[in-house]
Amino acid sequence: MKRVLTFLAIMLLPLSVMAMTPVSDQTLSDVTGQAGVNINADLMMDIAIGTMAWGDADGITASGSWPTWGTTADGGYVGVTGFDIDGLRIKARETDTYHEYAAPAQLKPITIDVATDPNIYDGATFVRFGLGSLQITMGALDFDVRLGTDAATLAASGNLLGVVSIGAMGIYIDPKSYVDIFSDGTCGVNIAMDIEIDQFNIGYVSWGDTDGVTNTGMGAMPWMAAASAGYVGLANLEIGGPITVSGQLAIDVNTAYAGIYSHGIVGTDAGAAPVSVVHIQFGSDVYSDPTLGAADLFSVLVGPITAEVKLDGVAALDGANAGTLGDIYISSFGLDIYGGSWVDIWAH
Repeated sequence: MKRVLTFLAIMLLPLSVMAMTPVSDQTLSDVTGQAGVNINADLMMDIAIGTMAWGDADGITASGSWPTWGTTADGGYVGVTGFDIDGLRIKARETDTYHEYAAPAQLKPITIDVATDPNIYDGATFVRFGLGSLQITMGALDFDVRLGTDAATLAASGNLLGVVSIGAMGIYIDPKSYVDIFSDGTCGVNIAMDIEIDQFNIGYVSWGDTDGVTNTGMGAMPWMAAASAGYVGLANLEIGGPITVSGQLAIDVNTAYAGIYSHGIVGTDAGAAPVSVVHIQFGSDVYSDPTLGAADLFSVLVGPITAEVKLDGVAALDGANAGTLGDIYISSFGLDIYGGSWVDIWAH
């Protein structure tokens, strides 16, 4: 019996070694039925949020030496109220054929895997979120944009700037899309992505003024009635695929006395204090995934964009008296952010 067990152990040893070998990027994408998580769902929901506001408690304060505009200690809030999404559905693509998609052959669930490959991100362990052949649709979305002195009363007494309305929407994600998250060996988050959207459709996007004209300007001629609502926006908006987003982002947070953002020298300048900054860097010339192509660019590519520019008395821009100002056509759009480009965000 011992000889049998020894023989089995010897035979199984190569399999154990193979199981411990880091999987390649392509293998990771193709693996099914092994360690990792598959997620497939068909969810339909309505979402309602009363108020979402951004507040500035101390109003306008000095930030650096320039410009020398006035300051005020009275703060306020800007935000949206009555945020409603109707008929939001998240499911796998089953019937569309955008960008030659074919189900069930290309049907793919959402996946979560963790891998290490010496040829990817210099051997750093990373988590990969495969977005799957996902379809996201929505019936309608609308909300009010307001300004006010208090977040709790923004909906009731805030100044209404306008109403945003978005019609039926559909987003169709290509099954090869993924997002990787890893570390470069220091504390911080690195995000690499290769996302492709095969099609993006929106029925309409409109901005509304619910009380019409409130001032008539100079002169006595009553050019128009003042109490009628109106909307301006884009109807039949279609952003053709494929829409691709690829490249890397690095996000770090630092706190320091030194540097151009510092508030002075401790012990010399009154009120000197360290400054905390969020640093977002685009692209990378060090950590690269061969499947991303040029690793030193963060790229966004969009296919043809078409829409009708309309004015109407209803948010959907489909009323009997809707006026068409013209058509929009953009053959393509490309954005390449060079590696090493960055954005810093801090408080003042």
